[in-house]
Amino acid sequence: MQEPESSSFREYIRLFFNSLMVENIAIFIVGLSVGFLNGFAGGASVLSFPAMVAVGLNPVTAAMTNALGVWTANVGALYGKFNEIRGIVKAESQLIGYSMFGAVIGGLALALMPISGFKAIVPILIAIASLSLFIKVQENLSPIKQKMEYFWLTAIGFYAGYFGPGQGVMTIAVLARDAKRTVTDINVSKNVVVTLTCIGSNLIYIASGKVDWKFASILAVSCAIGGFFGAKVVGKFSREAYRMGIFVIGMLSAAWFAKEYWL
Repeated sequence: MQEPESSSFREYIRLFFNSLMVENIAIFIVGLSVGFLNGFAGGASVLSFPAMVAVGLNPVTAAMTNALGVWTANVGALYGKFNEIRGIVKAESQLIGYSMFGAVIGGLALALMPISGFKAIVPILIAIASLSLFIKVQENLSPIKQKMEYFWLTAIGFYAGYFGPGQGVMTIAVLARDAKRTVTDINVSKNVVVTLTCIGSNLIYIASGKVDWKFASILAVSCAIGGFFGAKVVGKFSREAYRMGIFVIGMLSAAWFAKEYWL
């Protein structure tokens, strides 16, 4: 009897694992972890993008699926804060508008980007997301010029629509520099800005037809659950140790993608 070709053998293995739902379970666990970590510190979605690629998605589909999936963690963080949300949306409407504009442009850029072109910059994007964890947040320096806030939130919005991980940390770094905002304002404002910013880019992902809905759904449910519990342990773990752990994993992922896509 003729031995199956290597490609056929790999296909048999893939079907076997799919039948056991190993990939689904793995993504669910990743989502729980990412949601939990995002719930008390943020920045963990840099871990779920490599997981999307590991289960066989191309980088563009992985980026879109990851963004849609982890979005529920941001939505969950705003649960029960509807009065605050209304006030922030009213007060920060222009900032939110600029950020949403940037995200729409970023989402369009991702949707139109050839897979080969996106592969070339994936290692750089993951490295940026990992390094963003160490952005120093300088609070209450002075009333910041609105034009600078508009510029930075538009740029961060573009990055969020194009890739995503690290958006929350970058947004806090901008909002915290205005002396008019309290720490509470900054945290809630960040969640509002991030949540609303991603609506436009998420709609573009959906319209592009490139989202893997199976993995997006699994990630969305598990991130929401993880985020709920992560929010309850804020302050009980060392953020420095957490950030270092995510940074190491993120940079190792960047190195792996560089080897796969550049060499």
